[in-house]
Amino acid sequence: MAKIEVSTTVDRPPETVWRFLFDPANAPRYDPDIISAKQTSDGPVAVGTTFEANRKKEGKVSFRTMEYDPGRKLTWVVTSPRTMEGSKESITLEDIGGKTKLTNAWDLKLGGFYRLAGPFVARSLRKTAGAQANNIKSILESEARS
Repeated sequence: MAKIEVSTTVDRPPETVWRFLFDPANAPRYDPDIISAKQTSDGPVAVGTTFEANRKKEGKVSFRTMEYDPGRKLTWVVTSPRTMEGSKESITLEDIGGKTKLTNAWDLKLGGFYRLAGPFVARSLRKTAGAQANNIKSILESEARS
């Protein structure tokens, strides 16, 4: 329905960015709409691993990993709620001389009322994704200076 992509460059190596991003405890630090996040399946992260985020606006959102290339790329698909089911998010990290180009891309699929409000939801998600990227950059770069 809508494709969204935002990128930023973080002055930290990809391994540092990856560890930060994929520690569910850090999600509320860079996304103020997330109350909590956790892995809901056992074992190490791989294709098929499931996650859940408790969000202020949407409530519980569940994801399943579709693509997993450690340190480089993770793609997951929303499995609930039904109004967002099938939406995909890909997070890609690219090493650019010891810094990291972080790209967050969404293929947004909306159902129910959200389908009617699609352009507004897409605009809001684009703004949120940009803010998350800036927050990640700010947090990791300020921690490096500490």
